[in-house]
Amino acid sequence: MRFKIGILVFISLLYLFSMPQHFRASANGKDLALIYVTSNRQVDEEVQIIHEMLAAYTDVDVIPIENIQEDTLAVYKRIVLFNGYKMQLPDKALQAFNKFQGPAVAIGDNIKQLAPFAHWHSGKTVALRKIGEHMLERPLEWNAIIPPNNAEVKVMASSFNADFPFVMKERNSNWSYIGKVIQSSPVIYDWPSILGDLLQLSMPEIHPAFIVLTDINMETDVVKLKKVVEQLKRYNVPINLQITPLFEDDGALYYLRNNKALLKYLQQLQQEGVAFILSSSQATMEKSLHTLVLSHIYPTFVQGNSTLFSGAVRQQESHFYITESGAQKMYPYTIAAINDMDTHPLYALQQSIRYIKSAPGSAIGIQYPSYLGAHYVQEIVEQLNKQVQFEWLNFRKTEQFVKTSKVTIAQSANGEQKVQLSFTNIERLKMRFDERPFEMVLWLLVIIVSLFVTVFFMNTLRLRVTLRKRLFEERKHNG
Repeated sequence: MRFKIGILVFISLLYLFSMPQHFRASANGKDLALIYVTSNRQVDEEVQIIHEMLAAYTDVDVIPIENIQEDTLAVYKRIVLFNGYKMQLPDKALQAFNKFQGPAVAIGDNIKQLAPFAHWHSGKTVALRKIGEHMLERPLEWNAIIPPNNAEVKVMASSFNADFPFVMKERNSNWSYIGKVIQSSPVIYDWPSILGDLLQLSMPEIHPAFIVLTDINMETDVVKLKKVVEQLKRYNVPINLQITPLFEDDGALYYLRNNKALLKYLQQLQQEGVAFILSSSQATMEKSLHTLVLSHIYPTFVQGNSTLFSGAVRQQESHFYITESGAQKMYPYTIAAINDMDTHPLYALQQSIRYIKSAPGSAIGIQYPSYLGAHYVQEIVEQLNKQVQFEWLNFRKTEQFVKTSKVTIAQSANGEQKVQLSFTNIERLKMRFDERPFEMVLWLLVIIVSLFVTVFFMNTLRLRVTLRKRLFEERKHNG
């Protein structure tokens, strides 16, 4: 009996240890700590980019190395140490690193201070021109690190004169090493999968995708816009419209609502549950928003950056994940623009899709200028279906919040919008005057003339009544 129980226990343990060690954070502990070394102890651009990549896999705590105590890392399953600045690492941090048993990755300088890399050698400074299979746009200076012969090399780099190990794993250690997270395209798209592999993380397979119809303003051809929208609907693509309510040309401001046909169509789309994105300069942000809501169009995202909105779309080089910063969630444009002047208008877009699919879970954000018409919609959707696994992201089905002194828009995950406005009648009148001064002057003239006519009529009527009364009294007196 004891023998059978022992066999069962042995088989159970064998099964447990043979399971792939790719897992996300459990509810009881923390999964990953990103520890950074920078000159000013602040999170810089490189730290932010690495954090975005790691956050696509799991929850990440970002910690300056100065805050690491000997027992700080005990609650984490994995760590990444980013060395963006050469310095003597604190003793307590070194003790914590040397005690850590989970998957760990060191990036950049200072690695020879860590026990697993103490026997590695420093090489000369070289100008790298190739990382893995990718040529660099410009040479990158790097202080080469020479690992022992038994290190497992994951990625090689080249200066054309010589090859160098650039991403390595120490065979008898839980630590791995990356020379530098290079931000140039297309190399940058490889880092998320490299980090995921070294840290033994489960990689997301689905890419969130969205298409935004851009360049919608007072001069937009509503017929072309309708054709694009109808084509997107045909392929079940959620409709997201980026609109510019105030359009400036040669110093003059043109208001979108002056294009009555376009305004009517946008109001119809608002009722149909389409998402609107406000495009405006910071100087006219509130005015643009107020203009739209008084036209019964309620944008819940902003193009660029504004504290008025909880959701933003924008294009930032080297950023290709949906991220949160404080109370704002950022949705990146990640795909190259359509060049309708080129012989192959979609070539750059197709190349971008090939790159972006290398980064697990990255966003596929596409800008589609409305003036192009519906010509490219089908081909874009077919390219996506052919190359990547993705799910359409419906901006209208996300929780969003917009707040100014006069407007509050709360959008729930089911698409319902609750709108509160607090404009006075005088404020509404002033905004209408700003938008249509000539029309308002004409109305003012009509009102003045109408009042004058009314006063004249009333005065004439009073005089006639008075005259008739006087004639009646004279006849009575003479009678």
